[in-house]
Amino acid sequence: MTSAMIHIRAPRALAASWQGLQFLLGFRNGHNFLLWCFLALGLLGFTLSRAPYLDYYGVFCKRNSLAPILHAAPGECFFFLNGGQEQIGMMMHLYAIIPCCLLLFFQFVPVIRQKAVLFHRINGYVVILLMAVALAGGLMATSNSFGGEVAFQVANVLLGASVTICLALAMISIRRLRIDQHRAWMLRAWVLASSIITMRIIQNIAGRAVSGQGYTSLRPCGQINSDGVLPQPVIESVWPGCVAYFTGASPEQQVLVRADYYGLPIEINVALSIASGASAFIALFLHAMGVEVYLQLTPAESERLRQVSYRKQSARGHCYSVRAGPTTADPGDATKLAPHDDGKCYTGSDSISEKSFEAGSQE
Repeated sequence: MTSAMIHIRAPRALAASWQGLQFLLGFRNGHNFLLWCFLALGLLGFTLSRAPYLDYYGVFCKRNSLAPILHAAPGECFFFLNGGQEQIGMMMHLYAIIPCCLLLFFQFVPVIRQKAVLFHRINGYVVILLMAVALAGGLMATSNSFGGEVAFQVANVLLGASVTICLALAMISIRRLRIDQHRAWMLRAWVLASSIITMRIIQNIAGRAVSGQGYTSLRPCGQINSDGVLPQPVIESVWPGCVAYFTGASPEQQVLVRADYYGLPIEINVALSIASGASAFIALFLHAMGVEVYLQLTPAESERLRQVSYRKQSARGHCYSVRAGPTTADPGDATKLAPHDDGKCYTGSDSISEKSFEAGSQE
């Protein structure tokens, strides 16, 4: 066999393997499979990388350690180890969201949805329940997270409300056998929820950008000392006001800390805090726009699921006029599902096209 033949067959074999994997997982289109590899596998990889956080005291909030990636942001464990609302909320969030995202991966494998319907249904309920716990815990933990910036808290509330509404509409849709709408609302919910990953990326970039720009923020001396990585003499030399904290004269003493992503741990915290609100809103906007663009680019799949919805509704005797919106009585100009003369359900546009064809044939 010549080297030329080997070079020709190798790409063909790779393409055949890629296509075989695509069909094995239940994908009809190559571009959907490519997007799945990027998004679903990306989410799975991120989740697995955060799985060590389940060891809350040994990894996430380990004392005297600020290991890159495998630790909360500098200074954050001052609140996440306070035994109060923030700690309870963060533990709820971590212990729910990591299993949630692991199970969520299977919800987006087409062959499982097609061949293991019962598993898809039960797993879906478990995922939604875990997400509800994670959202509640996350909101509990944000009151002082990243300096308690108002913009960051508002962004988190908006994200939580958006995900909750999308999940509720998805459940309403599937109860009404609107599979096309169920798909759309579920995609919106999970794409919006994953904006937290994009937010972290933007936050780290923006944190570098604001460093050295003169931004400052107040921080308790207890928070500066909470990570256990800075000796007391260093803290007192950089922030003389903290002397009163260490002597016990002022346990609640706060000092002004500059934003410097390349500086001391608490200075990194301030840099990330200043960038947190804008990063969260930008990420939420990008994901909201992205999922709508995706839905507009996949009208064939939406229409296919609409037809499946019609057949399932007809099989259960639900042959009433409905529209294509999120509820069965949506106002608007969406195509109606109208009863046909033979007792079956067709879309209004299908009925018109069939009548037009018959009229044309008679002419």
